[in-house]
Amino acid sequence: MKNRILAMLMAAALCLGAAAVTVPAGQAFSDVSGDVAEAVEVLSGLGIVSGYSDGGYHPGDSLTRAQFCKLAVLAEGHGDQVKNSAYKTLFSDVPATGWAAPYVNLAYEESMVAGYGNGLFGPDDAVSCGQAVTIVLRLLGYTTADVGPFWPEDYMAKGTELGLLSGIGKSAGEGLTRGEAALLLYRALKADTTQGRALYEGLAAATVENAVLLDTSATAGDGTADTVKIYADGAVSYYVKANEPSAALAGTRGTLLLNRSGAAAGFLPEDGAVRTLTVAAVDAAGIQDANGNTFSLTNGLAVLLDDEKQTWADCWYDIRKGDTVTVFYSAAGTVDLLWVRARAAVAGSTITGYYEDVSPNTTAPGTITVLGAVLTVPEDGAEGLSDAALGDKITVTLDGSGEVAAVSPASSAARMVGVLKSGGASPQVELTGGVTVSGKSTGAVSAELVGSLVKVGSSAAGKISVSGLSYSGASAALDVKNGTLGDRALAEQVKIYERVGTSPVTEITLDDILVDTVAAASIEYVGTGADGAVDLLVLSDVTGTCYDYGILEKGEQSGGSGEMKYTNITVQVENGSQGNTTYITGISFRDGAVGGVAGTAAGKAAKVMTLTELVGITRADFDGGDSVAGIPISGDVQVYNAATGKWTTLSAAKAFTDDFAVYYDRTPETGGQVRVIFAL
Repeated sequence: MKNRILAMLMAAALCLGAAAVTVPAGQAFSDVSGDVAEAVEVLSGLGIVSGYSDGGYHPGDSLTRAQFCKLAVLAEGHGDQVKNSAYKTLFSDVPATGWAAPYVNLAYEESMVAGYGNGLFGPDDAVSCGQAVTIVLRLLGYTTADVGPFWPEDYMAKGTELGLLSGIGKSAGEGLTRGEAALLLYRALKADTTQGRALYEGLAAATVENAVLLDTSATAGDGTADTVKIYADGAVSYYVKANEPSAALAGTRGTLLLNRSGAAAGFLPEDGAVRTLTVAAVDAAGIQDANGNTFSLTNGLAVLLDDEKQTWADCWYDIRKGDTVTVFYSAAGTVDLLWVRARAAVAGSTITGYYEDVSPNTTAPGTITVLGAVLTVPEDGAEGLSDAALGDKITVTLDGSGEVAAVSPASSAARMVGVLKSGGASPQVELTGGVTVSGKSTGAVSAELVGSLVKVGSSAAGKISVSGLSYSGASAALDVKNGTLGDRALAEQVKIYERVGTSPVTEITLDDILVDTVAAASIEYVGTGADGAVDLLVLSDVTGTCYDYGILEKGEQSGGSGEMKYTNITVQVENGSQGNTTYITGISFRDGAVGGVAGTAAGKAAKVMTLTELVGITRADFDGGDSVAGIPISGDVQVYNAATGKWTTLSAAKAFTDDFAVYYDRTPETGGQVRVIFAL
């Protein structure tokens, strides 16, 4: 969950029901990211916390003792018991009529908290880290006999031992922010109690393990709307909601919590690695993403395609270039599930081409084919389609689900730009609107254009013309915060791509840009829609997203014979991905350096960069998974355990050592991020 706010202020998040105003259900919060965002989204989905009307969590705000009592009571699943503790005064400064009384009283009755010994509780005092950890340990069933007699030292030590305080970095007497409290409670939910079961199990009557959360607002097969859709045990299932899970958790694998009625009460993601990518090439051996990384897949691999479980051997040929897939890894680091996501189209996107085919017939068309794309016609038909005949040149307007909304005669061709997915005599292009078109080309399209933005046209049925996009630059800067380019507004569904030199483009969003302004010199292309709004941008090396990061390995590539023999220097990046590409380069770099490579479809390095090293880093320098030493951590950060020689996860690295070196691409002020972390 990248968030440009990280470039200005690294924060964590937590909001309390008593102080917060409920925001729309399922909404991701605007001021959290990384580990803190996951914690907040999970707690929100469990009904433990809620956000503010401005869409944020106000993560840096302090937290009171009374507020933390409420969180603790809800986290143990005793929210339905507070009414029994209402309307009585146990502490003179917690009146029976106040909102806090039921929660403070119940927490006291359950021996989670104590007063100051003078009849006062101090409900509005800031809760200290030591106090919060003590409450959490008591939630987990620990007593003084288990922890030790010295408070708060023994409790802080126990919290550290259990991993509850990782990334928080506060002393016992310091107050917790809402974000830090969210991390603490989230880790507590996943921790085992002294009875040997996870705390979150107390929030559920039943659980569904190893579930992939597919959708948080799905329509079930029986027509039931707004359900939670999961994949587990080889099948897709739907559950009505008891609470509102965060849409930000969709695409993760974990545990679905069910209440006594069998309704979805919450979802807890597991710690396993997950990667979402766009398919650039596919064959029986596996897939290749847009950055050239290859993922080898076994014949028996489970694949979720069109809501059905299949095996890779049985369905790989149904996966299209341009499809978005999510790869799930086992604890051992092997791929154990592939989810092929449904393709989405941009509402209002258009295609101009020849009306090539229809099924089942022109009287009741279910699908039509234009430029090789099979487009679904809704049951109630599409405006203007009945006036078109096979062989006509038409312009098709699509709705947000990718179905045909309207058809009109092609008096002028719609602008069609997209990413070339394959070249040759039968090129395929994924248009910016989300539809892949194809056809026979009059001349072979160069493979060196694969991954680049191209213009598309058609002169006859079954024919497609493809040409490279002309990059003309921009005359004004991009105002990221206000969504404008000079005096022109950005379209609501603006498409933004980035490239380095002639590298393939990578699609990004405004949230990926961690600076307020992008200079005109860094904007290579500007496209506008019929309304004059900017709907397409191509940036030049602004975010660092186009690189593969890791350890640079220098090699040689020789060929030829006799006097025509040659030797080229090559570079490959070693990281946690499989099958990274080797590129020819004339760029000087040190073998074994930590850096990044942006490659081209021609097999050459467009740019090789060496990252800046920062040493002497400890766990206390991390703000969860959001930042370290004030520098944002990339969502795709590569983590290397130097002691074992293996690539790992950040959480595993933190558990292994307290000594780190971090490597970043540029300063935070210029949008830099930590790309590689070494656990020493």
